[in-house]
Amino acid sequence: MNASHEFRGDVESETYQLTPLVKVICICFYNVLCVCSVYGNSLVIMVILYFRRLRTATNILILNLAIADLLIAVFCIPFSYWQVLIFDDQRWVFGSAMCSLLSFLQGIAVFLSSWTLVVISFDRWMAIMFVLSPSMRLTRKRAVYLVLATWAFSITMALPLFLVAQITTTGGIKRCDEDWTAVEAFIPGSRRLYSYLVLVLQYVVPLTVLIITYTFIGMKMWNSRIPGPSSSTKKVVMERHESVKKLIPMVILISAMFAFCWLPLLLLINVIVDLWPSVASWRYILYIW
Repeated sequence: MNASHEFRGDVESETYQLTPLVKVICICFYNVLCVCSVYGNSLVIMVILYFRRLRTATNILILNLAIADLLIAVFCIPFSYWQVLIFDDQRWVFGSAMCSLLSFLQGIAVFLSSWTLVVISFDRWMAIMFVLSPSMRLTRKRAVYLVLATWAFSITMALPLFLVAQITTTGGIKRCDEDWTAVEAFIPGSRRLYSYLVLVLQYVVPLTVLIITYTFIGMKMWNSRIPGPSSSTKKVVMERHESVKKLIPMVILISAMFAFCWLPLLLLINVIVDLWPSVASWRYILYIW
């Protein structure tokens, strides 16, 4: 999941050197991004945990999303920042154990974030489509089970990264790379298979589900009719609709940013470099992506 894994040592380090001014701008941007992400997600976590009335089923999912994004802010941003911006040659100075562990944690974080968005979209879809069916409502117990399921899936998908992440040395420079040699001996093509699997399960499937669920939600809310004043269900329906309306804009914004920000990097790492290896040697390609 580390962007530098696919950019091997056969590419001259000069290819990726930035001017001092551009580097300072990038470092400032990374610092602001990291601080805002850590602060914002930590605040969400503390508020939900501190106020008992906020520990609803939906907020348990929001809590899980905040934890996932906090993991990205802590384990992805700083180390990628150090590799790519501080050292132009992408050298790794944190040791072999940290190479494997961080690759594993980064994989968990990005899968966890993607699939928590999927679970939240299903929750909102069910809240609208089965508004008068109490048995279909997401309870806190069910929410906890779903959170555990997303963690189990994310750990399973990230496990190969823990096994293949190793320190490689090229030209006297140590890098944290993915070494699939041993795995390829038993399962030919495993690296490419895993790359495509990551693209599909981390991006294509979640994005497809988000588009479908929120499209149905929008259509349902646009065409739905609130029961008349004499109906005893009017209050229930209106409360559920208001609850969904408040959450949907935020989740749609997060989903749109997810789609926009992840696509270039995932295409570069998992598809483009495999099909056109020469792309990796283009000047500034890693920074542009």
